[in-house]
Amino acid sequence: NTDSFKEQFLCSVCLDVFTDPVSIPCGHNFCKACISEYWNTTALCQLAQVQQMIQERQDPELRRIRQWSVDVTLDPDTAHCKLIVSEDRKQVSYGDVRQILPDLPERFECYLSVLGKEGFSSGRFYFEVQVRGKIEWQVGVARESIIRKGPTAVSPEGGLWALYMNRNKYIAKDTPHMHLFPSQKPQKVGVFVDYKEGQISFYDVENMSHIYSFTGCTFTEKLYPYLNPCDNEEGPNSAPLVISPVNHTD
Repeated sequence: NTDSFKEQFLCSVCLDVFTDPVSIPCGHNFCKACISEYWNTTALCQLAQVQQMIQERQDPELRRIRQWSVDVTLDPDTAHCKLIVSEDRKQVSYGDVRQILPDLPERFECYLSVLGKEGFSSGRFYFEVQVRGKIEWQVGVARESIIRKGPTAVSPEGGLWALYMNRNKYIAKDTPHMHLFPSQKPQKVGVFVDYKEGQISFYDVENMSHIYSFTGCTFTEKLYPYLNPCDNEEGPNSAPLVISPVNHTD
């Protein structure tokens, strides 16, 4: 998705490709000329002014998209046996110990994955997942026929449209995979699906910005929310992925 790639190099003030880019201490990047009026030589960053400026440039599309939010719960019958699904079915974490569970046909055998309880085969839907405190995770949408008992094909061809993070490196598992460069580390990811238009989009909920979109997709079966909290091989990663209620007043 060339347009999404280009968005990573646009200044939030002039909305054009960076000219003489500078990075300020709060972590945001701007053209040097654009940020100069907000820059205080006696303070490293007038954070309130910068935050207000970013608020004004936020993606208005996400506010509209939130009207299609759905109440997602996880389906324990699909969860890999090393995953722990909370009693309210809103959280999933890696448990390290293989649980003795029924070998159901819908249960993931190789990938540390779990699906939402309800699938969608028309219209639009949106949900949010908190990823705070994790060093590796995968969030997205899977079709009903995704492989459960062998290596899951992590691509649209295999029935998975996902955003992957590993130690602050972000990848859209498209064909080919796309390396992404968010302006900040997302703590909560919004996932929007337009079934008819064949589009799946990801957003950073906290700064209301677009991360990536899979477009031109053709859906012919039910789609389910997909979560993979990943294991501890890269380091401590026991924090759960959490299905979060959508706050329409943000």
